[in-house]
Amino acid sequence: MCGMLSKRALEWDLFKIYNRMGRKSVLFPQNLSAFIANLPPASKLSVQEVILNHTMYPFYTAFLSREKSDLVFNGMVKENGKSIETMVGMAGSKVKSDNYLKYCPLCFKEDMEKLGESYWRRLPQIPGALYCPKHQVLFKNSNVVITDSRNDFLCADEETCNADLTEDFYSNQVRELNLKYMENASYLLFRNQARKELSFIIKFYIDKLRKKGFASKGGTLYIAKLLEAFSYFYPSGYLELMQSSIDVKQEANWLRLFVRNNNKNRSPLRHILFLQFLEIGVEELFESNTAIGKRAVVGNRMPSYSIGEKRREWLKLIEANPEANRSELKRLGKGLHTWIYAHDKDWYDEVTPKTKIRKEKTETVDWEKRDETCLVLAKKAVEKLLHTEGKPIRIVPSNIRRTIGVKRWFLNDNLVKTQQYLKEVTEDIESYRVRKIKWAIDEMNKNGERLTVYKIQLKAGFGGGNKKIKSLIQYISEK
Repeated sequence: MCGMLSKRALEWDLFKIYNRMGRKSVLFPQNLSAFIANLPPASKLSVQEVILNHTMYPFYTAFLSREKSDLVFNGMVKENGKSIETMVGMAGSKVKSDNYLKYCPLCFKEDMEKLGESYWRRLPQIPGALYCPKHQVLFKNSNVVITDSRNDFLCADEETCNADLTEDFYSNQVRELNLKYMENASYLLFRNQARKELSFIIKFYIDKLRKKGFASKGGTLYIAKLLEAFSYFYPSGYLELMQSSIDVKQEANWLRLFVRNNNKNRSPLRHILFLQFLEIGVEELFESNTAIGKRAVVGNRMPSYSIGEKRREWLKLIEANPEANRSELKRLGKGLHTWIYAHDKDWYDEVTPKTKIRKEKTETVDWEKRDETCLVLAKKAVEKLLHTEGKPIRIVPSNIRRTIGVKRWFLNDNLVKTQQYLKEVTEDIESYRVRKIKWAIDEMNKNGERLTVYKIQLKAGFGGGNKKIKSLIQYISEK
């Protein structure tokens, strides 16, 4: 819209960064202090307002401590810093964000009718977001890839979105479960700024499980009973949609580990699922000030065996299984492991190996075969782009890759034939302008519109002050 073709020039105007992009992430933009400083002097927009009201920070830090939340906040304010995704636990989580930016087709339609344009909303980008709470229709994927749009500035417009509804084939149960999930997620994103330590959250969960009959008075979980009830509450198909399937036979499934007091991050999605199962709104958790959790056992239980004897047995087991990690030793030792862990934990941690040494991964990609496949995909994508209805899309490697729906490996130099083809078909800016102008003229002729340079310019999507564009339109329209 502003007529600025260079991404680097736009980055410079926004962030005063030229050699590298200022935004490290679509969900967690960084260097926002520079962005605020570059706004007009009369602007009242603050860094805090941008982070709280226009990024995914409130959702992904909702269950982090105040200290960790502040680290994430400061990482977004400054230019450099460790990966935000790692700090909030996204990098190693089984719960992944969607590959594409999502939108509600009815919200998009309303925006176009009332405002003449639309914008990217935060709520659809939350993992597990299936339904729009306002219109109760399914969200749709745009054609903007989240992992790549950090290098582009792409609007929520008719080229990336449309108002067509997606057929809803989910059951009423899935719909109701997800709308309740969206209600809780909305609270985290739009209303909640309270923060609780993970230890408090675990205690809160144990208290609620105790009331529901899923834990003893001391706080020991009845895990089999909990797994059965949780699996009954959520249909397996819904848990799969929410990236939280549970194999009740697997000893390390996520629900078994969820209420353990450790420092591992848990996805906000799973916190909401757990609270929803307990029939508790997230607001109740963050407004609570007291939690008991596990209660101490009254009286001392003295071990009936000699610690020295048990230590010798455990060392003998380790020596006999030098390649075994802790899980394997636990399985091999069974009751011995339980005794040592309960009565001599410090010594156990000191002498017991943690993990095996991993073997280095070897390269397995057959680049020649992949090159042939990618070449075919690239040719099909070009044909699709050239015959796409609506305003022409420029034939460049990034648009070809998005049309295929693959990530940056598609531009790898090892794909020799594919890269050569991309160079051959890449459309220079002048050719693209000509194609857009011809398209605009054809569309206006079909609709019986009067042709003027100004109207053609608007239809083709060019800014109003470019004399070169006006001359080009004049020349083409007269031919």
